[in-house]
Amino acid sequence: MMPYQHKKSIYFDDPDKRDLIFNGYTIVFRIKPKKQVIEVFGFIKHQNEL
Repeated sequence: MMPYQHKKSIYFDDPDKRDLIFNGYTIVFRIKPKKQVIEVFGFIKHQNEL
């Protein structure tokens, strides 16, 4: 309902790309306001070590 409530992505320098944090995962998504579409294009799991 309110995609801009999530913080701006730390991976991209674009205000329409956002990060959603959920249970140790980061979901990166892009907001396309002209088409009223949200595209999910990143799914990252937090790791303490490589």
